[in-house]
Amino acid sequence: MARQRYKTLAVLSLDKRIALPSSEPKFDMPMVNVTVKEKSTATLPCSVSSLGSYQIVWTDQVSTVLTLEDRRIIDDERISLERPYTRDWNLHIRDVRYSDQGIYNCQINTNPVRLKTINLIVLVPAQIIDHLSSSNMVVHEGDTVTLVCNVTGTPTPKVDWFRLVPAANGGVQKQKLGMSGEVLVIHNVTRYCGDSYECIAFNEVNPAASRIIEVSVQFPPEIYLPNRRIGQDVGKETILDCNVSGLPVPNTFWSKDGNIITSSKKYRLDVYPDEVLKTRFTLSLRVYNIEKSDFGAYTCTAENMKGTDEETMYLYEYVKKYPTTVTSTEAVQTTLSLFMPGKTPKQHSMYDGDEFKYDTVKPTPIGKDYSRYQGHGGQEHQHYPTTPYRKGKNIVSADGNGGRKLNNALWIITMTSCFGHLVLRIL
Repeated sequence: MARQRYKTLAVLSLDKRIALPSSEPKFDMPMVNVTVKEKSTATLPCSVSSLGSYQIVWTDQVSTVLTLEDRRIIDDERISLERPYTRDWNLHIRDVRYSDQGIYNCQINTNPVRLKTINLIVLVPAQIIDHLSSSNMVVHEGDTVTLVCNVTGTPTPKVDWFRLVPAANGGVQKQKLGMSGEVLVIHNVTRYCGDSYECIAFNEVNPAASRIIEVSVQFPPEIYLPNRRIGQDVGKETILDCNVSGLPVPNTFWSKDGNIITSSKKYRLDVYPDEVLKTRFTLSLRVYNIEKSDFGAYTCTAENMKGTDEETMYLYEYVKKYPTTVTSTEAVQTTLSLFMPGKTPKQHSMYDGDEFKYDTVKPTPIGKDYSRYQGHGGQEHQHYPTTPYRKGKNIVSADGNGGRKLNNALWIITMTSCFGHLVLRIL
């Protein structure tokens, strides 16, 4: 009886095993989004349990068969099938392109076919389209300037504009301009708008893209003389400085009695470029061993294709004054004390044992500008609290609409006044 009972149980057990339905293949999850950066490797996961004798096929967004089982079907060598575990059938795409973006399906040949959908999203760093963007340009005062940075990328990049302003320490300071947009418009451009402008495009995908556009504004020459009159003794030497700005760079010269002065044993001409503004420089005239015939009017003239400007400086003989209340025969000189920073090697011959004299009182400085030691007493270039007015010539207004640059304080004001004409357009 016992043997018959075990035999009956075995048969029942066998019958139950045969009667049970076989397990169907299943995906771990039905749909996945995969986001990768362009040129990286994308891994599209597909994990199947209970596959049995069924087969796995990968297709792309246009239903092209990419792989069958673990074999690549198409010629694209960037594609392969990787199986880190038995149940994994992961599709790898190396050096991903933006064109690879789309829907991919991991399929099991059941009836009906079972699918796992992978949405591949490809991020593309910001790029500036060179032939559709602005390059360096030369414009005229009063023009409307349009700067364009045409960008592409996924997601859509944000474009910010900056003005690159020379800093006092020799570096460059970035000044952000307004809102964001692919087009920067500067209306009624002035000479103070001439600078380098940079657009930076970024969409949170490194690296950012940037482009520098140089805007050069042509304008007539403009001359400013730090001193109108200067006195000196016979036998001494002096320096006459002429500050010039203009674009194109003006042809500049000193003249006396209608004759152009050139470097010789009597005269020495030096040009000192401005450390901050590319359109400004100083033409310095050194007069050696002053004689009676050297006193008089010296004219600084600057000319370019946009116009001409000239100013005159007077060199006069310094006369020693004798006080009427003093019975001594010793001469008493009245001189101005000058601020003299450390001497440079070329200044020693000028200052040793002598002092230059002025016929005007220097205003109290309110701050220092980017300095080059001027020839007269090593005096620094400084801001002054008042602006000299010259008959027939306009003072620069704070809004930057034309006018004359008459001293360094106004240089600083008008360099920033260009911002009042900026308009950003978002495409």
